[in-house]
Amino acid sequence: MAEIKCAKGHSYDPDQYAACPYCNNAQQQVFFETPVVAQNATAPLGGVQQHNASITSPLISPEAERSATGINKTRPLFAPAAAAEEKKVTDKQRTVGYMEEKLGLNPVVGWLVCIDGKAKGKDYKLYGHINTVGRSSKMDVALTEDKMISDENHARISYSEKNNKFFIAPADGKNLFYVNGDEILVPTQLNAYDVVDFGETTLIFVPLCSDRFIWQKEDAE
Repeated sequence: MAEIKCAKGHSYDPDQYAACPYCNNAQQQVFFETPVVAQNATAPLGGVQQHNASITSPLISPEAERSATGINKTRPLFAPAAAAEEKKVTDKQRTVGYMEEKLGLNPVVGWLVCIDGKAKGKDYKLYGHINTVGRSSKMDVALTEDKMISDENHARISYSEKNNKFFIAPADGKNLFYVNGDEILVPTQLNAYDVVDFGETTLIFVPLCSDRFIWQKEDAE
């Protein structure tokens, strides 16, 4: 029996095999186990198709490839147009203040100015509606640096356009607050330059609307 060796050193009988059976078996295993597509496959050899070096990646449909790369990525359901529409609906459902409805705007009617505490020198605008006081940034008067003030609705300050008066009232605060040194347990009228103590913060009340000025429609225009 005359044996020869293939390029990889395998010995085989050329009278029985046209090519190295060991290499051929390895190629069969690659063919059946690797999901590839041969672009330049050679003619069958020994009943098994042999592959050369020109092998591509697994076949992927154009639709799947575009989906994977995001070319045809679906736009978010909450598109800008939908957001604008939702904002319109929200605006329609929003409660409008009396002065805002009458004047077409929500004007400043006074201020609280911090004269002692961590926010010393800072001012807080009061508007023509019920103003909320608390530590949260969502409050109209947000005293964010005083931990003795409740997070939300520690107190409320209102302005009555009809009577041209300001009132301050307790809400859900855990601690008392004071006006000119007196604890406030019921709604109490605020007058110009009254001193209000919330926790470690002292503020002075400065009205804009008073006997000397009141917002009229012509002023707003």
